[in-house]
This record gives sequence, C-alpha cells and structure tokens, in this order.
Amino acid sequence: MKIKEIELRSGMDRANIRYYEKEGLLQPERTENGYREYSEKDLQQLLKVRLLRSLHFSLEDIKSLIQKKTTLSFLLRNQIRYLESETEDVLYAKSLCESIVSEGATFETLDAEKHLVSIEEVTSKSSSEYFNVDFEIPQVFEPIRRFAARSLDMTLYSILAIFLKYLILGKYTPDESIGYTLQNIITVLVMIMILEPIQLKLFKRTFGKWIMGLYIENLNGSALSYEDSFRRTLNVLVRGMGLLIPLADLISLGSSYDKLRKGEILSWDRGLAYRMKDRKFYRYITAFLLFFIISLSIFIIPYLQYIPPNKGSLTVEEFSENFRYYQNLFEVDFGNYKMDNYGKWAEKEMDERIEYLPDAVKYPHFRFRMNDHIVKEISFNVTYEDNPFWVENYRDMMMLASLSFVNADESMNIFERAQKSVEIMKRFYTENFKSHTLSTGNIQISSIVEFDGYEKSIEILEPANRESENYYHHEFFVRKTSLEN
Repeated sequence: MKIKEIELRSGMDRANIRYYEKEGLLQPERTENGYREYSEKDLQQLLKVRLLRSLHFSLEDIKSLIQKKTTLSFLLRNQIRYLESETEDVLYAKSLCESIVSEGATFETLDAEKHLVSIEEVTSKSSSEYFNVDFEIPQVFEPIRRFAARSLDMTLYSILAIFLKYLILGKYTPDESIGYTLQNIITVLVMIMILEPIQLKLFKRTFGKWIMGLYIENLNGSALSYEDSFRRTLNVLVRGMGLLIPLADLISLGSSYDKLRKGEILSWDRGLAYRMKDRKFYRYITAFLLFFIISLSIFIIPYLQYIPPNKGSLTVEEFSENFRYYQNLFEVDFGNYKMDNYGKWAEKEMDERIEYLPDAVKYPHFRFRMNDHIVKEISFNVTYEDNPFWVENYRDMMMLASLSFVNADESMNIFERAQKSVEIMKRFYTENFKSHTLSTGNIQISSIVEFDGYEKSIEILEPANRESENYYHHEFFVRKTSLEN
C-alpha cells in the first residue's frame, strides 16, 4: 500500500510515519523507482506503536520491544505500577494494560487495532485527555549542538559582511564607537535576512546546520517555502537573538537555551520538523576548526589592508596609485589638492561648501630619482624665509609616501608589512618638526627639519612675530640603499 492508504488506515499523518521510519520503528520495502511500499505487517507494526504511545510508552521502550531486548509483559507491569499512583482519569489505561497482560500477548501477537477502538469508545464518553497523545513532530533539543550551528553561521555572516564592506569601501577600519557598532549590527542583520531564508529554501539547512548534521523541513518532508523560511529567520532574530543588541541578545539566547534544555519547542520551530542526521563527534571538531579559521580571517583582514595595489619595482604612476590608496585608507585630507598620476599636486574643483587651506600653504611636489623608469628615490625640499603664514608639518605627505614605497616590497608577508606600517606611522606622528631617520630593510627614510623664528604647536609652526625674520627648511627623502639600486 502507498503512504496515503497507510495514513488513512493507521490514523496517523505522514510526518509521524516518516519520523517512526527514521527512528527505525518501521522499515517498508522500496520499489525499483525508490517509492515506499507498505505491507499489512507494516500497518500492524504502526498500529502497535500508536497504541503503546497512547499508553505513554517511550520510543526507547518500543525500540527495545522491536529489538527483543525486553518483553511487553515486563513493560506493561511497570506501567501498571506507575498508573496505580495516578488519578481516576487513567484507570482505564491501567485496566487496559492488565487486560493485555492477562491475554499473554507479546509485541508480535498484540492486537493493537482492537484496543485502539476500545480507547476511542471510552474517550468519546468521558472528558479524559489521557489518550490524546501528541504524536512526534521531530525536534532537536540539544542546545549545544544547535548553538554551535548558529555560532558558525554568525561568524560566517560576519566575515561576509566585513568582506562586503572591504569591497565597497576599499578599506576596513573597525572602531569602538556606538555608530560603528550599530552599523555593524545592521549589516549582519541584513546579511542574515538575505542569506538564511535562501539556504533553508534550497538546502533545508544553513552552513552551520549542515556541519552539525541538522536540517529543517515541513512535516511532509518538503523544504520550507521562501516565505516560511523568511518568517522563521525573522522570529529567530527577534525572539531568539534580541536583534543582536548587546545584553538583549544574551538574555534571548539564555532563555532559548533554558527552553531547549527542558525539552520545550521554540516558538519559531512549531509546526516544523527539526531533524538531526547523526550525533557523530567529528562534527564538533569540524565546527571548532571552521570557527577558528573564520575567526582568524576576521583577524587577518585589517592586515590585508596594508597591501598596496602595486608591489615590486614601481613606476611613478604606480607610486601615485599607492599614495592615493593609502590616502583613502587612512582618510587623509589635503584640502584643495590631490595627487595626479605623475606624482604632482593638482588643484581640485572648488566646492563652496568646503573650507580650503590658504593659498600660502602649499604642498611641495615630489622629486623622483629614476633608473630605467623605475623609482629609486622620492624626495621634496621646502625652504621658507620671512614667511608671515604658518608652516605645515607635512606629516601625512611623508607618511603616505613612505608607506607607498616601503610596502611595495614583495618579500614582506602581511604581518611584517603591517608591523612596518605601524612603525612608520608612529614615527611621523610622534616626531613632528623633528629631524629623524628610519631604516627598514634596504630602504632609508629621512626627514631633516631646521627652523628659527617660529613657535611650535602640535600640528603647525606659527611665526613668533610676523614682522621679524624667520627661517624654515625641510628636506625629506625615502630611497633604496641596496647596491643593485
């Protein structure tokens, strides 16, 4: 017989029949084209399971009967002793167990259909709900396994969100501000709402659930529709994760953990079949390794940003591209000036909404020493005499030029490049208007500053007296020092 007929004759729906099959309580034959073919023996087996479940026997007890690890008489006598301590509304269950014992029935000879009919007659005359057992809708009440799957998904969504920001903005600059935290939460929420329903619709599982051997489907075994998947994901985010809002998410996760531990179905799983493929321990090991790898990727991304677009020997155009890359990365503003493809300063189109630096404060052009069109040295030289205006420290200009040149070294790994970058930035930020030299590998960076008649502040030099003499000289270079250059 087909599934529809056995549903009708057993009084059980397809989801429960499939569930009992997965639990090994029922093993129908398969036709050549893969369809299940149920026999009369399968029907009787299913009716026996239904009867014993109506009498509140556990699935483990029923499995033990099928596997002949125990006897029906032994289990019934235990149930009788249990029912003797219950109230009157279960007296019939007690008498039914006694009746089956007196018949000397075994699991193989048990006439389940006869006793189920008698149960229906009794319950139709009374208000007792003892026999109204909710037959199994598959659920997974293992909080550690489910939380491991969710943690994998969250780390994956986070790394995808970071990569998306990196691709769009060309940089990834995390900070501890409320604005950044809120932006990050919103980005991850959007990633979840887009990706998770699609995964559930197509594969019945997310990446984390696949690793942990979990999947979600309708009671009839079909995949959730996109609308149901979206609705479930939204409920998980709101009720189970507090929309990722700090503290609220901990409270929500704690509540979910407690409910699962008590065997309660979570609100977003009601009416759905939540199944588990197996309990193999290697899944936890795999989850831990993947979590570690993904977390390491998040750690590495900031280091990747120090890699310039051009490496190796640089032309002037490639140096200029590197310079603009780092300018964007560190959000350096040169007012109404921009670096062109030839390493020269060009004026931007004027925007009336922006306040520009006075014309007297100009950035010097770089000078390039070349060898066969390859840059070997970058420098500038500035001298002011009797200058009535303030003097820039040229810190950002020197820092970006140094990073563009030093980080082009292909022999450095990402960690060495990041370390050198931090060292260079720290030097220029702490040595304003001081002469200093820094050697890194085969590259030397030097900034020589001399001045008189100026008062030093944090960012600029101001003339001590605009009517008196003053002098400022600044010489900067970054050059390769190896013999071959």
